[in-house]
This record gives sequence, C-alpha cells and structure tokens, in this order.
Amino acid sequence: MTASLVTEPDPAVSSWTAYAPLDAPVGAQFQAASADIREGLRRRRSWSFLAVENVKNRYRRTVFGPWWLTLQMAVFVLGISVVFGQLLNTGLKTFLPYVAVGYIAFILLSSLTRAATSVFITASSTLKSSRQPLSSLVLRNVGIEFIHFGHNMVLYIPLVAAGLVPLTPKALIAIPVVLLIAVNGLFVGLWLGPTVARFRDVEPLVHSILNVAIFFSPVFYHLTNVSSGVRNTLLSWNPFSYLMNAFRAPLIGEPLLTSYYVGAAVVTLINVAVGLAVFTWARSRLPYWVVS
Repeated sequence: MTASLVTEPDPAVSSWTAYAPLDAPVGAQFQAASADIREGLRRRRSWSFLAVENVKNRYRRTVFGPWWLTLQMAVFVLGISVVFGQLLNTGLKTFLPYVAVGYIAFILLSSLTRAATSVFITASSTLKSSRQPLSSLVLRNVGIEFIHFGHNMVLYIPLVAAGLVPLTPKALIAIPVVLLIAVNGLFVGLWLGPTVARFRDVEPLVHSILNVAIFFSPVFYHLTNVSSGVRNTLLSWNPFSYLMNAFRAPLIGEPLLTSYYVGAAVVTLINVAVGLAVFTWARSRLPYWVVS
C-alpha cells in the first residue's frame, strides 16, 4: 500500500475567516473585515500582477504602450499651462511645474475615487465564482492607478533637468504623502464601493462631482489668488486640496504649510474610520447586492 501524502495547510490562508454570518456580533464582523484586509495585503503578488496585466491589456498592440499615458499628460499639461498662464498673466517658468505636479496629483486622487465607485459592481462575476478577500479587488484598482501615476510622474524629471523646480531633500516629504494617498485609495474603496453596490444612484452622483471637482481644486490657480472666504471653503470642504498641496509643495519648492499636512492626516483618519465601519457592516452582504 502507498502512503497518502498529507500537506500541512498554510497558517496564513487557514486563518482567513472569509464571510461572517449576517447575524454575527459586531466584534466578529470587525475581525472578519480586518482579516480580509490583512489577507488582501498579504496577497500583493496576485493583485499587483493583475494590475500590471490590466494596464498592458489597455495598450496592447500599440507601439508606445503605457507610455501613451505620459505623452498624453505632457501634451495636456503644456497646453493648459500656456492657456491659463496667459489668462492669469503668470510666467510659464513657475506656472508649468505648479500645474504639472498639481494635475498629476489631482488625476491620481480623482481616478482612485472614480475606480472605488464601481470596484465591486464590475467584479460581480468574480464574487460569484471565487472566494477571495474583497479588499484584494480594491487593492488591484489602487495598483492600476498608481501604475498610471508612476508613468505620469516621469514628467517631473524634465522639470528638474530644466531647472524649473529645485531638487532638495525637502522633496522626500512627498513620499509619505504618496503613501497616505494610497491608504486613502484603499479605504475609500472599502466604503464607497459597498455604498454604490447598495445604492446605485451614488455612482453617477460621485462622477458628476468629480467632473467639476478640478475647478474647485487649486490645480490651475493659487489659493493666495482667491478671497479668504473662497480659500477657506476650498480647504475646508475639499479633501483633494489638502492631499494635493501636501504632495506638490515639497516637489516644486513651495512653503510647507502645516495646514496641508494636518488636513491630509485628518482626511486619512476619517477615510480609515469610515472605511472600516462600512466594510465591517457591508462585507457579508456585498455578494447579494452585486448579483441582485
């Protein structure tokens, strides 16, 4: 007789508790949601591979591939800087880097939000056919948007080479800000994705707001050029402004205002709290919402 081989289960996989019952206590649902996020982060090789393949497939059979992202961004930034620079009577030497870095950050923030609205709806077939951490679906979308962001940030190199922005150690402050944006992207997906899955009218509402958000964000103008009332409103009610300014200021040599970084931290804490609360409550219900 041949002895059967018995393989030991992977503790990391066996510890993932999948879905908690709908009538489970809040504590049990929170533990299941937290385990889902941990398992999603652990499976980074899986969702990062899918993110790369998604970007490749979008540009399959093209010569430049994903570098079209960089070219399109360069053309748009240059054109909009020339037009708005003339309208605002601002020198192109200082206005171009301000617009370029600001617009790249805005596109990242708005794309993460837009992707969060449909993350679970578009993955309905996956939810029906496989059992995996739901957070990995959000992480895949975050990975896709950061690949786009990486291609767009290539434009920062010629700005430095041309001497339009100073290259100082202060620029390293942008790195933790990028990490904060990634955290926001994850937790926005964990609360906005389930919200849209339950209430489908939220998606067109969010898209409508994002379509005009650029005009209410300091991308093409400085906050110092608007009245104090408008400036306070833009900072108080627009979370994009905090994160965008916190990212842009060190990269283009602007003053590092404390309000930017305190605001970015507060926005992140709110998104984490709301994301955990909504994901804890909605996680076990999501499969029913996306297929009904």
